[in-house]
Amino acid sequence: MKKITSTLLIAVLLAFIFSASFFSTEAQSYFTDVNDRYKTAVDHLVTKKYAQGISDTRFGTDREILRIDAAVMVAKVMGYTPESKSPDAGFTDVPSNRAWAVNALAHAGVINGKSSTSYGSYDTMTRSEMAKVIASAYNLTSSHNSIPFTDVNPKFAGYVAALVEAEITFGTEPTKFGAYDNITRGQFSLFVYRADLLSLDTTPPEVISVD
Repeated sequence: MKKITSTLLIAVLLAFIFSASFFSTEAQSYFTDVNDRYKTAVDHLVTKKYAQGISDTRFGTDREILRIDAAVMVAKVMGYTPESKSPDAGFTDVPSNRAWAVNALAHAGVINGKSSTSYGSYDTMTRSEMAKVIASAYNLTSSHNSIPFTDVNPKFAGYVAALVEAEITFGTEPTKFGAYDNITRGQFSLFVYRADLLSLDTTPPEVISVD
């Protein structure tokens, strides 16, 4: 009888542990500032460990995303980790604990700096910059590079066309992409989520190890 009781007790404890672990994972994506529009995308990013909240209860959905935060998120999407060794991009404004992400993306051609020595880590990101980052990270291209938007700089036109063609994002108006509007953390998460659903190749390019 004691043996049966002990076995049942162990089974109950294991069930509790696994259920606690499950709810703990779900709780990470439960933020009070995430509405139905963004919930699925944020849940996806948190579950994949691409992103986390700005606090235990807030994701910062309506907060404009910083270029450094976007870089870390996209680097994780592409499979890079803090252990990744990439050539130093030469940016002096990148915090040391996040340099792995910026260096990896710069080496892969996914991001550019504001200058040869500045990434603009704490600057916000525009919709045009977002288009380049996501199109480059997910290897998205357009078959025609034709867009109806009059506010897109030609150097970003191909990236914007790729995202529109893949139905990842659209314009803010029929002839406006909102190219110079800053993008929020919620919007960026939504676009990453949509791109992730395409299941395209995001294998990191070969990185030359530097010591």
